[in-house]
Amino acid sequence: MPYRSDDPFLSLLQSLSGTHVHFFPKSGNSGDGFIAHATYELFKKHGIKFTAHRQTDIVEGETILIGGGGNLVEGRYDDVAELIRRHAKNNRIILLPHTIVGFADVLAETHRNLTVFCREPVSYQMALLNGASPQNTHLSHDVAFFLDDDYFSRFFSGGNGILQALRTDGEAVEQLAIPDGNIDISLSWNGDLWTSPDFCSHVTDSMAAFIAPFETVQTDRLHISILSAYLKKNVLLLPNAYYKNRAIFEHSMRPRFQRVNFLNTSKNIEEMEPVQTLYSAQQLRTEEVSAQSGVEWELAVETLRRHAEELEAALERETSLRESAQRALQLKKQLWEDNVRDLRDQFETSSTAQAVALATLKARERELTSQLAACHEQLAAVLRSTSWRLAFPFRAAARAVPAGLRSKIRSIIHPSS
Repeated sequence: MPYRSDDPFLSLLQSLSGTHVHFFPKSGNSGDGFIAHATYELFKKHGIKFTAHRQTDIVEGETILIGGGGNLVEGRYDDVAELIRRHAKNNRIILLPHTIVGFADVLAETHRNLTVFCREPVSYQMALLNGASPQNTHLSHDVAFFLDDDYFSRFFSGGNGILQALRTDGEAVEQLAIPDGNIDISLSWNGDLWTSPDFCSHVTDSMAAFIAPFETVQTDRLHISILSAYLKKNVLLLPNAYYKNRAIFEHSMRPRFQRVNFLNTSKNIEEMEPVQTLYSAQQLRTEEVSAQSGVEWELAVETLRRHAEELEAALERETSLRESAQRALQLKKQLWEDNVRDLRDQFETSSTAQAVALATLKARERELTSQLAACHEQLAAVLRSTSWRLAFPFRAAARAVPAGLRSKIRSIIHPSS
């Protein structure tokens, strides 16, 4: 084993020997699959039984291990934070070695039932500054480093040429141009995929088999550099978008893998110092505790400064978005009020015209009803009169007269003027 037997992470694994745990491997790319594979190997070595879960599963009243990686980075990733929040109340939670930035509310759970392992000293110091319990916060190494040096010996080969495996996602350093022929092999698989030990093993072996034929690997993918280091390749590790790569290089890789070097980037990867010169310089380098402490402090300060800048930029974006949303809401509200007012005016105008028309119709109805009642009254008076009754025989005789004769009689009685 490359690290001390009293490493706090190894002590944890020993304490869990013979028990059953619920394991949530971190979702992500093939590098996360490599982390999960190393974790399964350690479970097997220490006799830890497990049930593997996808990120959306819910567990109650159990011991939960959350896979290691770099997902507890506030402002960038929050999957692990949400997983801890969902399970913090009723479970014992252990976060395997992680890079951590921010999330003070999550780290507050270390004062109850959360145990956190950091994979480099910058995250460890920042976790403590963010209020994590010193008793439940530990400094260790990335899980992939707990494999033996000869674990990938079946893939050892001298190799030829250079593999450029630079990341093409949001964690890449923006000023570094991606060269032609670059292969971001970590994205061969990506997602919530790592619940099967066999699958993780095959994915890790496939990456090792792909890297094996090369002599040199240039990458800003942390776990491509770790895997390449195991394969005894010449490795040029470049920075990612925050401190992760450099911090892990200083803490775990430089003391152990002499053919790995960390490089700051220029705009063109081809402008960097030749490989052999860099390796010669590295072989002359000595380990000094004071220098290491100075690097850790420098990294911590730089990390805090960058994190503050990121938060300030995020706040500015949030403020701008909120102001834009408020303006849009005010415009929509004003438009709505204008539409309501127009509809109300139209309704009131329409209602007034309808009321006038209705009143006119009702008055006309009353007038006609009155006239009809008068006609009925007049007719009834005629029918009740004595003259109407006495004239009945004459009306009957008149009806018996032929129509032509009645017309002549009418013309005699009422001669035309």
